[in-house]
Amino acid sequence: MNTQTEKLELLQLVLNTESPEILKKAKALLKKHATKTDTDHLLSTKANREHLLSSIDQLNEGKGKAIKTADLWK
Repeated sequence: MNTQTEKLELLQLVLNTESPEILKKAKALLKKHATKTDTDHLLSTKANREHLLSSIDQLNEGKGKAIKTADLWK
């Protein structure tokens, strides 16, 4: 059996569980993985890193603008 199949079977077991403890651990692992993956992607190129650092500098200088999440899709 390959790793992908094993992961899918494990996911199926987690989805079918009613154990709050297992669900809590699964959510924590998924959140940790998602965060790490997103961060790795955002920092994957020099251009991305420089853009993010520039944006952070702008926020620290008070140049940020607060917006409502609902306004993002207008």
